[in-house]
Order: sequence, then C-alpha cells, then structure tokens
Amino acid sequence: MSKSSINIILIISSCVFLYYLANQLVSQKKVTSLSDFLASSTEVVSTSTEVISSSTKIVASSTESFSTSTNIVSTSTAAFLNLLKLSSTTIFAPKGSLKVFIADTDMTREQGLSDISSLPQGNGELFKFDNPGSYGFWMKDMNFPLDIVWINRDKLVTNVTKNAQPDSYPSVFMPVQPILYVVEMSAGFADKLGLTTGKFVSFSLPQN
Repeated sequence: MSKSSINIILIISSCVFLYYLANQLVSQKKVTSLSDFLASSTEVVSTSTEVISSSTKIVASSTESFSTSTNIVSTSTAAFLNLLKLSSTTIFAPKGSLKVFIADTDMTREQGLSDISSLPQGNGELFKFDNPGSYGFWMKDMNFPLDIVWINRDKLVTNVTKNAQPDSYPSVFMPVQPILYVVEMSAGFADKLGLTTGKFVSFSLPQN
C-alpha cells in the first residue's frame, strides 16, 4: 500500500473518531449541540435588542421631558414679555440699564413675578406705589432668587436686599425707610448695575 493511501485512511479514521467523540459528549450534555447553541445565541440577540429598545424609550422619554420643561420656560418667558408690552420703562443705573414691567395697581403689585420661571436677561419689575411708605415684600410662589432694590421718591436707592430666596417665604422683607418704588431683578444683577445704597437711578413713567 502506498504512503498516500495510508494517509487517506488515517485522515478518515480520525474524522470517524472525532465524530463518535462529539456525539458522546453531546449525549452526555458535556457540550452544547449546534442547534441548542444557535437557539441560545438567538435568545441573547433578542435580549440585547430588547435592552436597546428599552434604552431608546428612556432616551425618548427624557427628550420629551426636556421638551416639556423647555416649553414651560418658554411660555413663562413669553408671559413676562407680554407684560412688558402692557406697561414698561427703562431704569438707568450707574453701570447699565434694566428693562422693567411697571406694576402700579393692587393686582399687578400682588402678582409681582410669581409663577414666572425665570427673567429674560436685563429685565425686571418696577413697583410704583401711590404714596411713600414702608411696603413689605415676600417670596411667595417665586421660582428663583431676587435682588430687591428700595428707592425713595427722589429716586435714591435707600437699601438693597440681595439674593432673596424663594424658600424664605413667609418671611417679609422691609425697607429701612419709606420708599415710593421697588425694583425686583434676578439675584446678582444689582451689583452688575452698580445699585448700592446712596446711588441715584433715573426713569420715566408713562402718563395715565
């Protein structure tokens, strides 16, 4: 018998032996059959797909929440800008200016900036009273901290209450002396405008 024939017989014998060994291992559950392996792989792929799908839903839900929050802020800002259209003026301070909505009725003074989520940059509210007096302010229903600037009839800043927090309610903030005007702005803005005790501001009020 030739050498090549012997090699062929050895190869065939090896294949037969390996086939027999594989069957024995499968029958004894020591290795997974090809069909079981493929089924298991399919389950893994299916589970991974479900996880990806769930993650996609979470991302979609987060996007919807962010969109809703953005809409709330946008609506709140739009509401304030609509107030500016009703009655507004510009306050000129030592280091800049502030566009303000004028609250000069009992209803607008009581409402103030309550329920507004945030102020547009460079905006605030001017409270104008009928007569000089010691008018108290609180932070009921406020959503962000404020600087409260107290101004007398000569438009002189008598004192500044800085960084009044929403959670300070029901505490009441008071001026140190009778005032005729109060300006509310986002916390930190009074310093930017140079509004300190003893400084003058200028503004004009619309004629009724």
